[in-house]
Amino acid sequence: MTESDRPVVTMSTLGRKGRFGNQIFQYAFLKIYAQVFGFRVETPEWIGQYLFGHKDPPITKKLPMILEEEQTNLQRIFSEAEPRYQNADFFGFYQFHTSYFVPYKDYFQSLFKPAPKINAQMEKGLNKLYSRGKTIVGLHIRRGDYKKYKNSDRKKVFFIAPTAWYKNWLNSIWPNLNDPVLFLSSDEIDVVAPDFSEYCPVVSRDLFDSFPKASFYPDFYLLTQCDAMAISNSTFSFTASMLNNKATAFVRPDIDFKKLIAYDPWDSLPLLNRFRSFY
Repeated sequence: MTESDRPVVTMSTLGRKGRFGNQIFQYAFLKIYAQVFGFRVETPEWIGQYLFGHKDPPITKKLPMILEEEQTNLQRIFSEAEPRYQNADFFGFYQFHTSYFVPYKDYFQSLFKPAPKINAQMEKGLNKLYSRGKTIVGLHIRRGDYKKYKNSDRKKVFFIAPTAWYKNWLNSIWPNLNDPVLFLSSDEIDVVAPDFSEYCPVVSRDLFDSFPKASFYPDFYLLTQCDAMAISNSTFSFTASMLNNKATAFVRPDIDFKKLIAYDPWDSLPLLNRFRSFY
C-alpha cells in the first residue's frame, strides 16, 4: 500500500472549535488515533503549526463528519481491535478522563514541544524567571470570558474562583519552599495581580518581548515549567499541567468544596462539573 492509499482522518474544525486548550485535546486525539491504526492525518491551518512545527498536509477533500456526541464509548476508541472510523472528519472536543490517554503519554507530550525557534525565545524568558527564585509556583486565574456564564446553567463549569482560595493555598506552602517565586497568569492580569502583591508576582510581560502571533503562549509555556501549579477550571491550564513534568503539586478550584483541591493531570477529568454536550 502506498502512502496515498492509506486511509486518512481529518479534523476540519481544528483551530476554530474552541480555544487553545481545546485544540490541544483535539489534535492529540486525531494524531493518537492515526498512529494507533496507521492512518494519515490531514489538517487545516492552526496555531500548532507555528508553535510546534507540525507539518501535516492540508485537507484534500471533504470527508464524512463524525460527531463526538453521537458516539458511545468513544474514550475507548484507541484500544479497539479494528478502527471504528477511517476516511473520516472528526468533530468534537475529545476531553476524556485523562487515564485513557496514559498509554500514549509520551507521544501526547511530544506533540506539543515548542519548535526550535519558539523554544529559544521561551527559554530566555524562563531563565529570567529563574533568576528571581529557585522554586516556581504558577497560578492561572481565568476571568474574562467566564463572566458570561454567571447566570447560566454552565456556571458550575465556567466559574470564577475567588483569589482568596489561591492565597490560602499559597500561604500553606510558601514558608516551606526553597527561594520561591510566584508566576501569575490571567486573562485579567491587572485586575488580579494586586491581590497577590505580598508575593511580588511575576507576569509574562516582565519576561518576554512581544509575541503577537500567539500572545497567550508565553503564559502557557511557563505553566508547563512550574514546580507547583494552581490552575483554573480551564483546559488552558489543565493541558499545561499535562505537559508539565516538573511539578510536584497540582491543585485546582472546586466550587462544591470552595477551595483548591489536589488532582493528577493524568488521572482526572479535564474539567470539573462538565456537561456531556460541551467540555
